[in-house]
Amino acid sequence: MKFLKNKAAGFYLLLVALVFAVISTIYYVSWAQANFAMNSVVVIAMAAGLAVNLLLLFVDSDYLVVILTALYGVGMIQLLVDNAGSFADAYQGIVMFGDPTQVGTVLTIAALAAVAALAVIVAGFMNRRKAA
Repeated sequence: MKFLKNKAAGFYLLLVALVFAVISTIYYVSWAQANFAMNSVVVIAMAAGLAVNLLLLFVDSDYLVVILTALYGVGMIQLLVDNAGSFADAYQGIVMFGDPTQVGTVLTIAALAAVAALAVIVAGFMNRRKAA
């Protein structure tokens, strides 16, 4: 518990971001594997983001915050771009370019990643350690 004594609100927001990113990554990997929609860019970006997020819990660096936000953003945007055909099909009410039944799942995964990215952005503007 001594480790947590000198932590401020920004640190705890990074923990929240980590939890949302883990949930998003696990949900994506399980969904993508079942639907043959795995994209290595999404997996690598989210996994690298998880590693940077863990590192950021121990090393306080504004540069890591920027890198982390970019990694979570790349993972989320790549997921949405990969499924643009499904969004088009859902909008048009047809099945031609993707699977419109998967739009809800894709949006849920992307929303979880977006919450993680937004939590990191907000934490970047907050103190992550209490003043001595």
